[in-house]
Amino acid sequence: HLLKAVDEYWSSHFGPGANVLGVHMRGTDKQADIGGNIVPPQLYMHHIDIYLHQHPNARVFLATDSPRFLRRMRERYSTKLVARNALRSERNAFLDVQFAGTNERKGFDVLIDALLLSRCAFLLKSSSAVGEFAIYFNMSLHSRSIDLQYVGIHRSSG
Repeated sequence: HLLKAVDEYWSSHFGPGANVLGVHMRGTDKQADIGGNIVPPQLYMHHIDIYLHQHPNARVFLATDSPRFLRRMRERYSTKLVARNALRSERNAFLDVQFAGTNERKGFDVLIDALLLSRCAFLLKSSSAVGEFAIYFNMSLHSRSIDLQYVGIHRSSG
């Protein structure tokens, strides 16, 4: 069921041989004392811009829990950006009471996103199980990914 959904989504949005940059932006439930601070969208954008400059025909697949992050990315990347219609909330979709009773859907969303990220040519991520899960399913991403949690660019403001 899951893999069929992944196959159908990939073929309808990208197709075989597509150059897709995977981006996982965790924005709502990240705890600084566990996985580090939330990495803001502009730090991802720096790397996305470089990738798209080097690969003008590439697309960007975005997996995020944050509606605000999704809006910012759509504003900047428009038709280059693809994102699933997943449950999102600035309060964390897993804890948000407006999504009570949708645990199966929430689990399905995160697994589908992680599996789609695993099919990408390159992955931008922060410290999160979703991005790690994508790499476990496609070990070649280990050398074709950047974990922005640990890149020095966001540690200074100037």
